[in-house]
Order: sequence, then C-alpha cells, then structure tokens
Amino acid sequence: MAKDAPAFRLRGRIAILATAMLTAGFAVFIATIREGRTFPTSVSSGWLAAFGVTLALMLGWSIAGTTLISFTARRRLDDVTSRHMWTHLPLLIPTGMAVAAYQSDEANHVLTQSSQIDWLWGLALGSWIVGQALWLPAGLDAQPIRVLELLKSGLRTIGASAFTRLTFGLIFVQFVLFRSLLAIFWQPIGFFERGSDVGAYEQRARLVTQGLYPYLDYWVEYPPLFPWLASGLKLLSTNFGGTDAAFQLIFSFTMLPFEAGTLCLIYAIGHRVWDEPRGLMSALTYALLFYPAYIANRHFESIPVFFLLLGTYLIIMNRRHFASLALALGILTKFFPLAGFPALLTGQSRLGRVRLLGLGGLAIAGGIIPFFVVSREYVVASIQNMLLRPGWETIWALADGYFSFGWVHRDRLNPDTAIAFNYIPDIPSYVWWGTVTVVAVIYGYISLRPVTPTAKSTVWGTGLAIVTFALFLRGWSPQFTVWVLPFVVLAYPGGRGFLLATILTTVALLESPGFFYLWSEQPFVLWAIVIFRTILFIAIGTMFARRLLALSRKPTDPSNTRTYD
Repeated sequence: MAKDAPAFRLRGRIAILATAMLTAGFAVFIATIREGRTFPTSVSSGWLAAFGVTLALMLGWSIAGTTLISFTARRRLDDVTSRHMWTHLPLLIPTGMAVAAYQSDEANHVLTQSSQIDWLWGLALGSWIVGQALWLPAGLDAQPIRVLELLKSGLRTIGASAFTRLTFGLIFVQFVLFRSLLAIFWQPIGFFERGSDVGAYEQRARLVTQGLYPYLDYWVEYPPLFPWLASGLKLLSTNFGGTDAAFQLIFSFTMLPFEAGTLCLIYAIGHRVWDEPRGLMSALTYALLFYPAYIANRHFESIPVFFLLLGTYLIIMNRRHFASLALALGILTKFFPLAGFPALLTGQSRLGRVRLLGLGGLAIAGGIIPFFVVSREYVVASIQNMLLRPGWETIWALADGYFSFGWVHRDRLNPDTAIAFNYIPDIPSYVWWGTVTVVAVIYGYISLRPVTPTAKSTVWGTGLAIVTFALFLRGWSPQFTVWVLPFVVLAYPGGRGFLLATILTTVALLESPGFFYLWSEQPFVLWAIVIFRTILFIAIGTMFARRLLALSRKPTDPSNTRTYD
C-alpha cells in the first residue's frame, strides 16, 4: 500500500455516510416512539436526549469496533467500515417507519399508540444485534463467514449419503430421521417416566400467557437464554392447542438442530484430531448412544453441549473470537461451557487473552445487564440461587446426609424464596474453597501452558476442564453425563469409546430413575453409585491429563498455530 494512500478511499467515505444516516434514522425512530413526533421549532429536551443517547451509543459502538478490528487484524479502516456498513441494513426498517410517522398521522398513530407492528421493528433490531455479534469476532479473526460455501458443503455432505457404504451423510440422515420420529411418536411414559423436566419447563413457561417473563417478573435457577426460549416455545404451542403434548413436541424439535449440530461437530473435530475414518467412527458411536436421545426429549442439555463443542471446533479452526462468543452463549444457557475457555486462551499473548476474555465477558454482560437494569431483584435472586444452592447427588451432598435430588422452591414470584433451601450444608467452607483452588490451578495450567496449541491439545484440554468442572460441582443430575460423552467418543473412536460411554450411561440410569424408584430407602446404594461415578470421572480426567502432558512441544497442526498479539 502506498504511503500517501488516504485513510478512507471513496467506498470508505460512502460507508461512513451510510452508517451515519442509518444510525441517525434509528435514533429518530427511538426518540419518536418514546417522545412522539417533534419538529425543529418545538423539539423537547426528552426527545433530544433519546435521540442523542441512541446515536452516541450506536456510533460509539461502530467506531470502537472498527478501530479494534483494524488494529488487531491489521486491516485498512475503509475496508472494515465497508463491511460494517452491510450489518446496518436491518435499520432501514425502523428508519422507514420513522419517516412514515412524520409523513402520515395514521402511520404515526400505528407506530406510537399501538403494538401492531412491534414485531416488525423488533425483528429488524434483533437482526441488527445478531449482525453486530457476528461482525466483531469475524473481523477480529480476519476470517470472513462464507455462508453460501458452508451451506453448499453441508448439502454436499448430506447428499453423499450413499446407502451402499458408510458415509457421514448417511449417519446424519439416519440420525435426524430417527430423532424426528422419536419426537413425534415417543412420550416419556412407562415404569420409569418420572424424571423429565419438560413438564416443569412448561409450567414455568406458562407464566408468559399471564404476561410474566423470566428475569423480569420471576426468578429461575438457570441463566436467561433457555427460560426465554421456553417462554417463546410456550407462546408458539398456543397455536397448536397449548397442551403439554404440544409443548413437548415443539421442545423436542427445538432440541433436534442442536443435537444434529453436535453430531456434525463431533465428526468435524474427530476428523481434525485423528483422520476422516476415525472422525466418522466417533460420529457413528455418538449416533448409536441411547442416552443423548433419551435426554434430548427430557432436558435442555443439548443446547449448551452444542455451544461447548462449537467453541472447541472454532478454537481448532483458529476462529478464537468466534469461539469466545459461542462459549459465552453456552454460559448464558448453563455455566459448564466455561470449561472451554482454558483451551481458548492456550498459546495466546497476554493482550490476546484479555481481548478474548473481554469479548466473552461482553457477550455475557449483554445477556444479563438489560434484565438487571429493568428488574434487578429477580436477576440477583436468580444468580443467588445458582451460586448458593446446596448440593445433591454428589460426595458433598451425601457427606451432609442429603440423599435426594436437586430441590428448588416452587414460588418463583417472590425473590426471597430463591435462597430458601430444603437443608443447610454442613461441610466447612475451607473444604469448598480448597476445591475451587484445585479447579483454578488446573484451568490455569491448561490456559498458560507454554506450547503451541494443536487440535489434540484443544480437545484433551477441554475434556480435562469439563471433567474437572463436573467433579467440582456441589450438585449433580444424571443428565449432566451428556457433557462428557462427546469427549469420550472423540478420545476413543470406536468400540472402546462406545463401551466407556455405555458404562457412563448405565451409571446415570441407575442413579435416575433407578435409585429414586427402586432403592430410595437404601442410602448406601446412592453412595455406591456416586462413588463409582466419581472414580470414573477421575479416571477419564486422568486420561485427558496424561494425553495433554504427553503431547510434543513441537506443533503438529499448523492450522491451529495462530496467536493474537
């Protein structure tokens, strides 16, 4: 590039002008729906404040993001600005609404006095937010998202499902068909019916029909992503009768894309860690497992498992900023995708680690802070419940003399009930802080290892981190076993992985519903199950640790060697 080349060429100037016009149009829209129409001769301070704050926030975001991408990825400012301009196109809809409001009294009435078209501008705003969320990590990774190529590649893979030989396309098609038919024709009935949480999800989501929303009008024991998804599924089910069966069917089909995505990611990761045949075998092993199919129709573990594996795959593919975003979405569903961050930080500079953690933290904050601003008490109550809830079905809980499942107060409308528990733990606090220290040391070792990361080190490190997290937890539900199963089948493609996964599955089923139906009056049975499961997890964690320590310091996977200064 010539030294005297301008900072902004023509397309850069056009992009800046278009961005300024679209953000200003959206600022006018926000000011209008809040304060009504105004004119230069009668503009109010409230209208000016709404306009100014909105414009400043949006332009500030664009300037900060553009500068960060240009500095980090060493790209021209006008190139970054031009790409950023396209993410603002959804703002044409609210901008057009604002213009119409000033041209027509009828349009102004519909916009400011009714909610008939709220869905339209809400959809546009949501699309804009998604665009920003994708633009920033894509720019920082300096690897554009080629959506059409990804779709074509996926369709070619599925289309290659020759029924005369084993291919991933064949496995994928059979997997989706089997899960789809399972969702339609199977209901959790029979001797061991008890244990599905879908009924509890539906009961809480039913509050949305009364105008009550999670984190705004009541507290929940999960991060906000799934409770809001469940509320949306409940509203959708009202179009099909609003019955429990309708909710169950929609829930199962909602889990299907995440389960299918998990299968694809296991294949892709296995391909990178080993080779194509063993990647295929890992995918086939997972597809044949009973427990993931069983859990997908009863719990929502499929969502955070997908985001954890997506983050792991993106780390392997050197899209670390995208990986940080994927892991953050997982944490907004459940906490355990936090286990992906140590591998994310491996081999990065101090500034790179700060930027990756900052991006993930920004995404998490973006999912929490809006609720906190509107309804602080329910957000605080939800977080308190998640952090302070006493244990269940772990060594910690059994040592306290508690031999039942996880208990949460049923009254969610009262914030005070979030910290009302059914027993008070008696284990000394220093024991708990000791386990926190162990987790911190292991995570720190994975994060700060002075080696060049490879596909194997990423998977072994994440496997070790997720097992460590599982052992650390005060409370454990058997469905959490699906957190570990993908890493087991990746570590042992083929028969050994299938055998180990089957043993884990059997232990989980013996624990629930087995123990609570057959042996609930015999606490020693739960002791035996929990101790055996703990030993299994320690053995699996040791396997991952040994593989991680055994890896050569010389990089063996050049595609995974990029660091961020």
